[in-house]
Amino acid sequence: MKNSFHRAVIALALMGATAVFAQDKLTLKESVDLILKNSPQVLMAEESASGAEMKIQETKSLYWPQISVGASYARMSLISEMTMEFLGQTFNFKFGLPNNYNMQASVAEQVFNWGRTARMVEMNKAGWDLALDGVALAKHALAYQVVPLFYGTVFFKEAIKVLDENLMAFEKKLDITKQRFDAGLTSSFDLDLIKVQISALEAQKLDFENNINKFRIAFNVLSGREDGAPFDPAADLAFEAMNFRGDDLIKEALVNRLEFQQVQHQLDLGRASRDLAKTSDKPTVAAAFAYQFRNGFMPDMEKIQGNWTATLSVSYPVFDGKRTAAQVAQAESNMRTIEMRKTDLERNVDLEIQSALADIKTAELKLEIEKTKIKQAENALRIAEERYRNGLLSATELIDTQNALEGARLNYLQLIYGHTLSKFSLFRSCGRKL
Repeated sequence: MKNSFHRAVIALALMGATAVFAQDKLTLKESVDLILKNSPQVLMAEESASGAEMKIQETKSLYWPQISVGASYARMSLISEMTMEFLGQTFNFKFGLPNNYNMQASVAEQVFNWGRTARMVEMNKAGWDLALDGVALAKHALAYQVVPLFYGTVFFKEAIKVLDENLMAFEKKLDITKQRFDAGLTSSFDLDLIKVQISALEAQKLDFENNINKFRIAFNVLSGREDGAPFDPAADLAFEAMNFRGDDLIKEALVNRLEFQQVQHQLDLGRASRDLAKTSDKPTVAAAFAYQFRNGFMPDMEKIQGNWTATLSVSYPVFDGKRTAAQVAQAESNMRTIEMRKTDLERNVDLEIQSALADIKTAELKLEIEKTKIKQAENALRIAEERYRNGLLSATELIDTQNALEGARLNYLQLIYGHTLSKFSLFRSCGRKL
C-alpha cells in the first residue's frame, strides 16, 4: 500500500514536470509576440508616433480663436504734475497715478491665411503616418530577428541528436575493439583512436549546446525575460518544398512592403511642404478684440472703467528676396529625390527576391544530393563494420566511414536550416507578416 502511494506521488510529480515543460515550449508566433510586447525599440517608436499625433492637435488649434486674460498692478513712485492759475484759482493736474490697475480679456484669430493652417495640418498628418510606419517597420524587423534564433535552436538540438547517435555507435565500436584487443587481434593504437574520436564528438556536442545557450540568452534579452528563462521552440526542422513565381512575389512586395508605404507618406509630406511654402508670400488677415478694466482716464483718473479695442489687420509680403521661390524649389527637389528612392527600392526588392529564390532552389538541389550521400554512407558503414569485425579493415578506415555518415547527416540538417532561413528571407522581402 505504501509503495503504491509512493508510485502515485512520483507519477503526479512527473505529470507536473511534464506540464511545466510543455508550457515552456513556444511557437514561432508566441516567440514573436513576446519580443514585440517588451521590445524597447517598439516602445520608443510608439512613443514617437504618439508625439506625432499630438503635433496634429497642436496645429489644429490654429483654427480656433486664441483667448487670453490677464491682470496687472503697477506702483509708480514719481508722477508728473502741473499747477495752473486761472481766474484766481489754482488748478493741479496729475499726468499719472501712483496705483495703476489693469484687467484685460482678448480674442485673436487669423481670419484668412491662404490655407497655411490646412497645409500645416496636412504636413503633420503625413509626419504621423511616417511615425506609424516606423512602428510597423520596427515590429517587422524584430519579428524576423526571431527566426534565426528560433530555428537555430531547433537545428542544433537536431544536430545534437545526430552526435548522440554517433557517440553510441562509437561506444559500440569501442566495445568491439576492446574484445579484439583482449583477443590479441588489434593494438592499443586502435583503442586510442576511437577514444580520441569520442572525445572530439563530446567537445563538438559542448559547442552545439553552447550555441543553443547563446540563442536562449539572445532571445531572453530581446523579449525582456529573465536570463535563466528557458527557450524551447515548438517546431521540427523539416524540409518543405517551395513553389513560387518571381513575378507574383514582386507584385506582392510592391503592395505589402512597408518601405513603399513609407515612401508614399514621404511624398505626401513633401507635397504638403511644397504647398505650405507657396503660401509664404500670400496675404494674411487677422482680427482681434480686447476688453479691459483700468484706471487713469480723465477726468476721474482714480475710477476703474471698462473699454474695448477691435482690430482688423492685413499683411502682404510684397518682396521677400525670392525666399518663397527658393523654398518651393527645394521642396520639389526633395520630392524628386523621394521618387528616385522609390525606383531604387523597387530594384533592390527585385534583387532580394531573385536572390532568395536562387538560394532556395540551390538548397533544394543540394538536399537531393545529400540524401543520396546519406544512403551511400549508410551502405559504406554497414560494409565497413562487417569488414572490421572480420579484421579486414583498420580502425582509422572505420572511423572515417562513421564520420562520413555523421557529416552527411549534419550537412543535411544544415541545408534544411539554410532552406528555412531562405524561405523566411523571401517572406520578409515580400513584406509578409509572421
